[in-house]
Amino acid sequence: MFGRSFPIARIAGVLVEVHPSWLLILAFLSWSLSDQVFPETNEGWSTATYWVVGTSAAVLLFVTVLVHEFAHAAVAIRRGLPVPKITLFIFGGVSHMSRQPRSAGEEFAIAAAGPATSFVIAAVTGLAGLAVGGSNEQAEAILYYLAGVNAVLGVFNLLPGFPLDGGRVLRSIAWRSTGSFRRATRIAASVGELFGYTLMGGGFLLALGGFVVQGLWFLFIGWFLTGAARGESQGMQLESILAGLFARDLMDETFPSVTPGLPVQAVVDDYMVGEGHRALMVANDGAVVGILSVNDVRRVPRAEWPNTPAQRVMTPRERIVSVDAATPAFDVLMLVSQKGLNQVPVLEEGRMVGLITRRHLLDRIQLAESLAPDVPTDTNE
Repeated sequence: MFGRSFPIARIAGVLVEVHPSWLLILAFLSWSLSDQVFPETNEGWSTATYWVVGTSAAVLLFVTVLVHEFAHAAVAIRRGLPVPKITLFIFGGVSHMSRQPRSAGEEFAIAAAGPATSFVIAAVTGLAGLAVGGSNEQAEAILYYLAGVNAVLGVFNLLPGFPLDGGRVLRSIAWRSTGSFRRATRIAASVGELFGYTLMGGGFLLALGGFVVQGLWFLFIGWFLTGAARGESQGMQLESILAGLFARDLMDETFPSVTPGLPVQAVVDDYMVGEGHRALMVANDGAVVGILSVNDVRRVPRAEWPNTPAQRVMTPRERIVSVDAATPAFDVLMLVSQKGLNQVPVLEEGRMVGLITRRHLLDRIQLAESLAPDVPTDTNE
């Protein structure tokens, strides 16, 4: 939805990226603060002042959201969980951890760090607003706005709407009680779905009562939380289905290859259309030098296919996203999904030993799903 995220900075080794939906909510929030909120609470300012204050408050709000996410990341990194990136999107932000927490206590500490930070920000900005007093109306308005919104965000994030922080806190408690991470995830996801449906119901009632804008926001947030909770539950089910499988178990060892000088027209006729391959290795005397995919071919005008060698349009080996043969199958699935890959070469000791295609991967998942027991077995963690 709205396209892919793009990077804006790297802070303390953590990549910060922005989803296009964040730009949408930033623009809407700037307009709302400049045109409605601040004019209603602070009369007598010029139009330009309202827009400067409103836009500044909107930007600073997302700075505090970034601080909230870095609190999660700092606790995770301190406990040995790498955090490669943080993404800002329409509902705030999310810290991407490279793996799940190892214990209920670790999950609790990481999840609780965010709301705690929001409450600290609310207190600091509130006290700063008191200190400024009437000496600077614009700064006072921004500080009180940040204090109020961060207090609300702290409370909202403690609600049991998985995957909000409160939902993760709930999962940590359920994990400690049941001794099973998977069972705790199902409990938290179920509560999260119920919470999302409750918000949607409340939004519908608000809309019927004449509060249309507020009702639509509740409906939208409820819809998002319901989908996110369901997605987390499905992800856990997939992880359970793929448990014990690795890249070497999913790869095709008889992957096709062509020579670097073979014309693109011959590749299309003999291998892609002729045999149904969407990607082929380009190899020279057994050494892989690149990969030629359907997308690579599409970038070449059809009239040039007969005179264009495969090597000229292939993706070179150094730019190919690959996995080690010992990579867990679920990690391969996440890589294919997140990067939109159609194929992933499999390496062992630096040598290519197989190829995993999206189609083959999905077929294997569908087969494993159809043969999986109705009730997954829990394991204590």
